[in-house]
Amino acid sequence: MRTTIEERHRQLKCFSDLESFPSRAFSLVVNQVVFVLLTYSLLQWFLLRIGRKELTAKTRSRILELLRPTLTVIVIYYQNYLAFLTPLQHQELVLTLGESARKKILAKTRRLRRSLAHALNHARPP
Repeated sequence: MRTTIEERHRQLKCFSDLESFPSRAFSLVVNQVVFVLLTYSLLQWFLLRIGRKELTAKTRSRILELLRPTLTVIVIYYQNYLAFLTPLQHQELVLTLGESARKKILAKTRRLRRSLAHALNHARPP
């Protein structure tokens, strides 16, 4: 049990951003520690609750990596209908469309790409 406690303490200290906090103000340091510990506790409780107990001994970055979705799905919404397609299903659907439908989709895609590219030019860095 001692090794488990020591390992969790090491993970909490090394992988929870407690040592990289730059402020020297005591109140900010206390708030950082409290929120990190609270987040860590809530994450552990969540993992136990959803039945992923094997993840509770992992580091935070590894937990997030294992919980990240691995399936890519393209969602098409049209007039209150939804279609969930894999990228290959979507590609097949687009390639089997008629010429006029493909031209409409191409025009719409180009408009969206230009508007999204313009919007991302002014995105704030993380």
